[in-house]
Amino acid sequence: MVSGKENSTTLPLLVGLDIGFGDVKVVFIHSSHLGEMNSFKFPTAVAYARKGVIELDEEAEEYEFEGRRYLVGESTLSSADIFSTRDISFLITYAPLLVYKAFEIIRAKQNENFSEKHVCLGIPLSYFHEKRFELERRVRSFAVNGEFLSFDTAEVRPQSQGILFDFALDEMGNPIVERQGLNLLILDIGFNTVDVLVVVEGRSSGKRSVMFERGGVSKMCEELSQYLQKEYRLNLSEQAVKEILTKQVFKLYGVKKDLSAAIRKMKEHYTDWLVQ
Repeated sequence: MVSGKENSTTLPLLVGLDIGFGDVKVVFIHSSHLGEMNSFKFPTAVAYARKGVIELDEEAEEYEFEGRRYLVGESTLSSADIFSTRDISFLITYAPLLVYKAFEIIRAKQNENFSEKHVCLGIPLSYFHEKRFELERRVRSFAVNGEFLSFDTAEVRPQSQGILFDFALDEMGNPIVERQGLNLLILDIGFNTVDVLVVVEGRSSGKRSVMFERGGVSKMCEELSQYLQKEYRLNLSEQAVKEILTKQVFKLYGVKKDLSAAIRKMKEHYTDWLVQ
């Protein structure tokens, strides 16, 4: 639940979320820590909460949202019914649920009230103009577990734009003089998509920029999934395969299997494909 121990202090909260097809990445900042930025992430994993769906974590928290109950995040990875996250409709539909999960973690970390709440989200480049306002509307105000959560402002930006800002601006948001007015090619390699942002004389060019759908890290997950099926007869969800890709090890009947050599080859295959 979002609710927790309250105190009399009320502070503004700024939250940035990248609800990716693989992970939800979160940064937040508020005035009590004089501008200190905090960050965390959790898997973009959602499944129906049903008896027998997961074999572990009997205390996994369930979330009621729009008439159904769900598991969200880490506790979902063992579910046989984990949803595919590759479609933009998944992100639009379940964005409020994932935002709620993120806000729940923030409240647990800060244990404070907030006088104002502002959120900024990223969306893949090619979906920006079509889905921007729908996503803003979905996350501006909603209810989970019977609790109403609303933000004073909700803003959506193209995901790859954040890389440009990070390159061109310092930590205080001021321009870095020698990085202004440059011609740049920015690759934002996500789980499902690769956004290619073209910057001409310091300004992003929508006409020249493109997105490769299903060209992200999920391509390596597909190869790894085939490898696991062939070598170990394992048929795992895409999110579970992603966790193995990240950690490069997994346990089979209690025995740790090191996949670092095989995954290194998969990374080489992916890099060759991406730069060709």
